[in-house]
Amino acid sequence: MNSSGSYVLPLNTDNDSLDLIGGKGKSLARMAIAGFSVPTGFHLTTTAYKTFIDENELQSKILELANPEISGIRLSFDQASKNIHALFDQAHISDKIVAEITTAYTMLDGKNPSVAIRSSANAEDLPELSFAGQQETYLNVSGNDALVEAVRNCWASLWTAQAISYRHQNGIKQDSVAMAVVVQIMVPSDVSGILFTANPATGERSEMIVNASFGLGEAVVSGQVTPDTYVVDRETRSIKETVIGPKAQKIVSDGDQGTRFEDVTDGERSRSSLSDAMLSELTEAALDIESLYNGLPQDIEWAFIDGDLKLLQSRPITNLPVQPIAVDWSPTPPAKYVSRRQIVENMPGPICPLFEELYLTEGLESTRKGKSLMVGGGPMFVTVNGYAYMRFDFPQLHESGTALKQTKPPSEEEIEAAEQKAMEAIRKRLEQEENVAELEKNDLTLFVSELPKEDRTAFETWAADQQAEDLAHRVTMPESDNPTYVAFHKTAVNDRQLGEWHEVTRPRLVGIGEKWSKLDPATATDEKLLEGIREMGIEEGYYWSSNSSHTFGVAKSTDDHLQCFLRETLPDHQFISGQFLSGIESKSMQANADLFEIAKSVRSNDELAKLVIVTPSKFLMEALHGRNDSREALDAIESYLATYGHQGYSMDFIEPTQVEDPAALFASLKAMVQDKDYDPKNQDLRASAVRADKYDEISSILEGLEYWQFRYRLWLARKYNYIREEVAFMFGYTWSVLRPMAHELGRRLADAGSLDRFDDVYFLVTEELNRGIEARRSNEGLPELAGLAAERRQLREARKQHHPPGTLPAEASQIKGIAFKETQIKNDDSSNTMRGFPVSSGQVTAKASIVTGASEFDKMEPGSILVSPLTTPAWTQLFAHAAGLVTDMGSILAHGSIVAREYGIPAVLGVGNGTKRIQHGQMITIDGDAGTVVIHDDADTQSS
Repeated sequence: MNSSGSYVLPLNTDNDSLDLIGGKGKSLARMAIAGFSVPTGFHLTTTAYKTFIDENELQSKILELANPEISGIRLSFDQASKNIHALFDQAHISDKIVAEITTAYTMLDGKNPSVAIRSSANAEDLPELSFAGQQETYLNVSGNDALVEAVRNCWASLWTAQAISYRHQNGIKQDSVAMAVVVQIMVPSDVSGILFTANPATGERSEMIVNASFGLGEAVVSGQVTPDTYVVDRETRSIKETVIGPKAQKIVSDGDQGTRFEDVTDGERSRSSLSDAMLSELTEAALDIESLYNGLPQDIEWAFIDGDLKLLQSRPITNLPVQPIAVDWSPTPPAKYVSRRQIVENMPGPICPLFEELYLTEGLESTRKGKSLMVGGGPMFVTVNGYAYMRFDFPQLHESGTALKQTKPPSEEEIEAAEQKAMEAIRKRLEQEENVAELEKNDLTLFVSELPKEDRTAFETWAADQQAEDLAHRVTMPESDNPTYVAFHKTAVNDRQLGEWHEVTRPRLVGIGEKWSKLDPATATDEKLLEGIREMGIEEGYYWSSNSSHTFGVAKSTDDHLQCFLRETLPDHQFISGQFLSGIESKSMQANADLFEIAKSVRSNDELAKLVIVTPSKFLMEALHGRNDSREALDAIESYLATYGHQGYSMDFIEPTQVEDPAALFASLKAMVQDKDYDPKNQDLRASAVRADKYDEISSILEGLEYWQFRYRLWLARKYNYIREEVAFMFGYTWSVLRPMAHELGRRLADAGSLDRFDDVYFLVTEELNRGIEARRSNEGLPELAGLAAERRQLREARKQHHPPGTLPAEASQIKGIAFKETQIKNDDSSNTMRGFPVSSGQVTAKASIVTGASEFDKMEPGSILVSPLTTPAWTQLFAHAAGLVTDMGSILAHGSIVAREYGIPAVLGVGNGTKRIQHGQMITIDGDAGTVVIHDDADTQSS
């Protein structure tokens, strides 16, 4: 109770703590004190609520009830809310509380004046959390009895299903909340609505957005009408854009109690609800309110009655995007042609400066020892607006003139040859050392030896009838002009490539990780920490460019050989390589199997299973550690993370690894525990059925040479397909060692005054970090480094709002050879059909789950189609419950294609901007054979 012993405070109280009068009340008190035109009224403090709860002994009952029910694949708080509301309905409000409410009410102007009763919780209207619409407001309430009943209902609305669920998901303890109530004179407005002092959709701070409609503002706030929309220039106060909404209905007071809908006249529907003068007054008041809140952009509810402006509420705009920036998608000089392909397919967002320096530039270039392979010099990998790109500036392109200016642009063969010459000199030398014809005979002999006996006999019978001396060449090298056959078509070359990876490349990276894992970051010198960060960052790049890119290329090329053969030999049948390449063991599938074993263990304990299902992923580890029956599960999770925990959700080491943040892993574990019918064997059966059906189909079509060419291509692809996942499994292998070292250095520089935050370290480069270390040695700080980091951090966030084109300049996609290498297809944004790369067979129509990063893994709904920028091995667990896959980036041998095949789900990759165009929960149809994604509108969804 407050110092006066009262439950009531005047609206303009300066006793405005959040815990006492709630978020809405605190804001209104501040505005009233500042002299804004706020309707008069009073606060009923949280003390009244707490007293009501205590006197009726409700707290323990509420907390016991405020738990979710497991309803199918979702958690539901509906029954919990109903049961809690029943407690409130039956509880008695003390005479003292009633007396204070009614006394304060009688002091308002008029007899039994109409009032608005607004909920004001002590955990609402915060910049980082939005509680909008979760608690109740009651309008046009008149009389003591109706007022007290509305207060009771406001208190109970602290326990709506939405409010309980939101607190549950965000880790707000249910016993920490309380409800204040704001009672104000009702404003029977002529026009009302919302004003945002910054554009809430784009983040543009120079624009204010006004939504307005006739009648009470509840219709606009709740989205029950389509209002007028005005875009106002903040500086000039001029109206940049006006959109007159239909405003079909309005909410008005219904006599003495409550509200009702009323049709808006035809004349009012077509005219603006606000005059220029009203807009001008409103925007000026809004800017003054924003100033009152120290420039923090505001979401303001307002109303006009008889031309007078009333201000009903102001709160920070939640989840406001950063200020947008204009970008120029021109290749960064000296680059001329760039594409989002190869290793950068694993970098979905703009990369941080330290990663760009160490991995992208120094690491990936380290094998070339300062000698550029690009015309114009410079590294092979660059960034454009912070996004990583691979250059296509190979000599052959530039020797023949600028591709797009010459009469005949270079062919795809020329471009492929250019890349092969520049990047695969070692492979070419190895091939030249051996007799090609002899290699082809050896490969055919090896192929035949591994055929089942019946097939081997069939081949030998067929081969005996062939009179061609070059039979080995004809079987192993189909006639084709496609450049894909240039690379990795001989087992001798492939085996040497893989042998080096197994014997040299992988062990070297493992050794670097082991070396630095022995260092204790807490006791290491600043210089040693930076040395380790640099060595690991560069070595990870070396791992890719020294050998792994070519070893990876063995799998990619042999897969693409099969894909090319199918398309050229049977162009009308929609065969794709993915239909035949499932059932291959991989680290990704083993990770899923290991996670399933943990899920089975958890399922065996009902109480533990319930804990896993109902606890939000980000709080699950803590909850498990708080129990005495979870040791087995924790040990299994620890073992799992020891094997797979180094994997990240992006190649960029600014993003946490699974071992640091297992929340995304837990999202999948929860789904496995909840779905008792889930078993990886079902996925195997689906994939096997597709493989068998397609094999039977193609075997009935092909015969003779073409049949054995198919069998050879299939054999070669399956022989080497596994190495793709083996190589990818090592991506970021040392990041779980590097990141703690970076954080320790960051904390030291922050303590010295050179950084604001420990993770600012990712936004500086070596030279700047060395300056910070040198200053710290002298017990000094360099605050300008913190300024640089903050500026770059904000720039990175702004760049995230843009979607990087797959190829730059855009017209370069007209060159077939570059198009051949692309990992995104440019789609027509006006069409509901998007094209991509068909990589896993089948068709499915389902809701889309848009998941753009690890923090959104909880958004993945079982049975939906996963739509993401890309997928890395750390995303694999989501596939277990997906009906299909769509990605912005990727093609035939992206991680998503490999795993989708194994799960037997349709997949279309490289659609370009699916995460932007498709809405979460929207119905889409994907065809993994044709490579199409159809976005359904509302009518399509209803009809389906």
